[in-house]
Amino acid sequence: MGTLTLSASPLLWEQFLAGALDREGGARSEPHPILARWQRSRMLGAPSTGLPDEGPSVGHQALIERRARLEPVWHELGGMMEVLAAAPLPSGRVALLADPDGVILATRTSGGDFRDHADAVRLIEGARWDETSRGTNAIGTALTESSSVAVVGPAHYAQRHHGLVCYAAPVHDPFGELVCVLDVTGPANAADPIVLVAVVSMAYAAEARLREVAWARVAVAARGGIEARLAREDGPVLIVEAPGRVRHANGAARVLLGDEAGASTMGVLGLSWQELKTAALRGEPLEVRPSERGTPWRVHAEAVGESGGGATLAVLVRLEPLVSRTRSAEAPTAATPESGAWSPTTAGSEPWTSATPGRGPHVAATSESGAWASATPSRGTALPGNGPWAALKGSDPHLCATLREAARFAPTALPVLLLSETGTGKELLARALHSASAVASGPFVAVNCGALSPSLLESELFGHAPGAFTGARSGGADGKLAAADGGTLFLDELAEMPPALQVLLLRVLEDGSYSRVGESRVRHSRFRLIGATCKDLEAAVRAGTFRSDLYYRLQGAMLRLPPLRERSDLGELAQAILDGLAESSAQVPPSLSPAALARLSAHRWPGNVRELKTVLRLALVRAAGASVLDVDALPPDLGMGPALGVAQALRPAEPTPTQADETGPRALRELEAHAIQDALARSGGNVAQAARRLGIARSTLYRMVERFGLTLPPRS
Repeated sequence: MGTLTLSASPLLWEQFLAGALDREGGARSEPHPILARWQRSRMLGAPSTGLPDEGPSVGHQALIERRARLEPVWHELGGMMEVLAAAPLPSGRVALLADPDGVILATRTSGGDFRDHADAVRLIEGARWDETSRGTNAIGTALTESSSVAVVGPAHYAQRHHGLVCYAAPVHDPFGELVCVLDVTGPANAADPIVLVAVVSMAYAAEARLREVAWARVAVAARGGIEARLAREDGPVLIVEAPGRVRHANGAARVLLGDEAGASTMGVLGLSWQELKTAALRGEPLEVRPSERGTPWRVHAEAVGESGGGATLAVLVRLEPLVSRTRSAEAPTAATPESGAWSPTTAGSEPWTSATPGRGPHVAATSESGAWASATPSRGTALPGNGPWAALKGSDPHLCATLREAARFAPTALPVLLLSETGTGKELLARALHSASAVASGPFVAVNCGALSPSLLESELFGHAPGAFTGARSGGADGKLAAADGGTLFLDELAEMPPALQVLLLRVLEDGSYSRVGESRVRHSRFRLIGATCKDLEAAVRAGTFRSDLYYRLQGAMLRLPPLRERSDLGELAQAILDGLAESSAQVPPSLSPAALARLSAHRWPGNVRELKTVLRLALVRAAGASVLDVDALPPDLGMGPALGVAQALRPAEPTPTQADETGPRALRELEAHAIQDALARSGGNVAQAARRLGIARSTLYRMVERFGLTLPPRS
């Protein structure tokens, strides 16, 4: 929101009215900024002397109707006007609220001698103060230019108002529409630029409050889905509000773009709010280059609206690097999205429908795909190359077969259950199935059943009533079932769910009904269930730890992502992960040397793709910008014995003589501190660069430096 202060002398005003500034020789090399506004007022037919009578105004009934239309805004801004009017001025002042037509709807005065003068110049409820009626004035000019403005004394177009100083700021709703103007007016001899600051601050506070109210009206399910996306997406994700302001950014986005909360998307991405909103509504991706030295990104935009539909409140922006696609296009054996090697078919698919009595949510279970990023598969493999499956890359035949099955069942109502080892990437595949389903526009809510105690898991899933147990929220909580309404609920580590909760979940799956903890009221939720586990559910059923009726309710198409040790595309996957890590830290992606690839291939990867990604992130830091990542950048014990542990991964590649003499492994705390010191040293004390090397946010690095009692080195 820009600010503008307009002032002028009585002589300049007289010259303008006399036409002296229009004649040859009267024009200035740099025209006074007020002249364009006065010229606009003249063209609108505004009276230059002001009006001796009350001037344009609306009747009592029309004023009531206008107030009613602005009631939601007035409810939030009434107290702010009291604050604006209360600030002391010797001669007093009046605070005003005007609608988008410039009609004053409410006034608040601070007393003093100015009250009578304000009435005399018609600073009263019902009066019109648009530029057509009054010429250049703070309310009308703020409306016309959608900008905060101060109009001092003779800068007013109408002579009758030359004794006033007016400060106004427009207020926009969460959808970018101008809904009202806040104004403070007083005598010109009491002009104070601090007043404009106060008015602008109040307008900002009003817009922030209106956004809070609008977000509160967004369906709980949608909010839960947005929060889940920000928390769990590996790639950069932003939430953008009108008129193009970054509201939130996840860690990957902050690493890529810096701490851009509140920044303009035009400055961050080179895209306006209208461009993002149009792309979201049309479902069309855009391509941008966030920085001159950066690589291009594909922008995927999703609209977020209020509950029940309506205008777009915000846009969820997901950034996808294009480097891997470019690399694949150059490879002679790689299939491109245009090659037509794979296309999902929906023949015979059943659309997802909402839960009805006697018929619960359709159930689908999926897997975590750990293929964080990868190159396009070889020719002849029928693997999805774009759309929701774009993050699931790789040419391993078993992986391709799983993805073909997933793509076949994603748009149907058939249940799907994924049985796969931990770290293979089950959640990524769950997200892909959600994106390819009929509930893709709804939220994706994830719950790890093995990370919570039985009582906490029940409260987390079903929610709780106020005071249901010690420590319960005073207002209660809706739970994940409510948050997933209209979308997908992903239950990871499903086999860890206690038997009592399995019974409750079975009821939800039958008819969509449930009750919060400590509450008898029956609620309903429409969602698609995606379950995943690394355990043998059939064995759990035989052992009596998992209910057979729930197992058969979930059983349908069962998918399995292959563990990394069984995949034939390790080199392809490792290179793609390196590409993604390098891009997120603004580095040139290094290539893997044959020796490094051989060392990676010799390891058993008990942690699967998750472990591979951790190893490569550390190796990228050790490579220190080298164009080839060689074996010396990898942990020295990798592929030569037991599974790699965290302490081994953090250990320096070449220990010093002092370290070699140590008996026993060093504490993890010491290893982490060493990694931070090494990254800061390599970055010359540049905290942002060190954070990128470590693959963490800058704020996280500051906290770790403080926790370990480290001293930031001077920047070189």
